[in-house]
Amino acid sequence: MASGNDPQRVEAMWRAADLARSYLTQDRARIAACLTGLESDQLERVLAWAAISHDAVFDELGEPSMPLRLIDAVAALAPTETEFAATAAVRRVAAGEVGLARAVTDLPLADQAHAITICTAVMRLEAHGRARALEQIDAQTREYERMGHPRPYTLS
Repeated sequence: MASGNDPQRVEAMWRAADLARSYLTQDRARIAACLTGLESDQLERVLAWAAISHDAVFDELGEPSMPLRLIDAVAALAPTETEFAATAAVRRVAAGEVGLARAVTDLPLADQAHAITICTAVMRLEAHGRARALEQIDAQTREYERMGHPRPYTLS
């Protein structure tokens, strides 16, 4: 969670959560909107929060199954310019070729954030199903609000 009221940190944690929720709800427009217009330092912060979220889910689930059909279905929601690179990275992780950090290291920042979020969404969907995965994200964002960190922007 964000400590203090650092507005950049608060925005990054919200954007990472919104991106995850958008993949889980299969909302292509919101997926695209989550990272649109962000500068590289903002993308780095969102990427960090996406990685924190991924690691928390990985710690919770161990090494969950990531079926290729589910990877392809979730990755197909990514912006067109991101879909191929994100799909390839997550497929490499699922095949056990490399870890997630290595799979995304050469991708642009936005593609890294998408790939990590896709991987996390696939793990959540496979382990919990869509409804429970959404409940988890919604609980996370309610906690942000409870801690005094409301969403600092609106998504179209």
